[in-house]
Amino acid sequence: MPADNHTPASFYDKLISVLHSFYVDLRKNALVFFACIILVPAVFIFQNMKKSNTYRASFTVMYEELVRKVYGDRLNKLNRLLEDNKGKAQAMLGLTTAQINTLKNVEGTNILGEPLSKDLNVDRIPFIVNIYLGDTSHVNEIQEGIINYLENSNDYLISKRKLRMKEIDEEIDFIDNQLKMMDSLKRRYQVSASATSTDAATSSEGTLYSLSYDLYKKKQELLKKKEMPLNLYVIDDAMVPTQNNRSYMLMIGAGIVAGFILYMFMAYIVLPVLRYKKG
Repeated sequence: MPADNHTPASFYDKLISVLHSFYVDLRKNALVFFACIILVPAVFIFQNMKKSNTYRASFTVMYEELVRKVYGDRLNKLNRLLEDNKGKAQAMLGLTTAQINTLKNVEGTNILGEPLSKDLNVDRIPFIVNIYLGDTSHVNEIQEGIINYLENSNDYLISKRKLRMKEIDEEIDFIDNQLKMMDSLKRRYQVSASATSTDAATSSEGTLYSLSYDLYKKKQELLKKKEMPLNLYVIDDAMVPTQNNRSYMLMIGAGIVAGFILYMFMAYIVLPVLRYKKG
């Protein structure tokens, strides 16, 4: 029987046809292909080299006032100062020239790693500050500078802290006066109890002791607050930072893949559009 010229091509034939077409296009666009395969990995390697001298450290902050988004916005403003006006950033952080020059970037995140400036929750869960720097010897000073910036560069927080300290002092004075008055009453009940030995006097004296103890505990709590007057406290200091760059082999591999994708886009979309001629 004669061969059927219309027999459907096998999968293998189709694959060979596609690969041949790709090979033809590759020869035709060889310059574009090699440019993409060489330049894109080179960009990846260059970016990785820039990060090779960058270290990342983080510390965790507990706060008493405002909400996390406000602190996130303030850290974003600090970042813009580091980019556009490093002198002003240096003054606000209270750092030396050497210390501010090593600080490259600051970012705030919540405990889930989400940007702090987008966190609208009002709970008092601690947040994390990440710092990127080129010299590991200034970590502690930079951490203190950032906390000082968040704590003291806001007039509202400064006024609120002063008011809170005044209220604590007034409450402690009130408790002291109450305790003195109760001491006087306890002495009277003791004299009355020794003279009459009544159950009522003994019961009243026990109530006074209970109230005195409650006031004493309240005073201790206020004294603890007075010893920690700030709005922000670091509960997990920045440790030895980690280097921020990645494996060069990984960067080369990622660059080749990205370069090949760019070549496909150039060869089958951009160049056909540029070469298109309307019949």
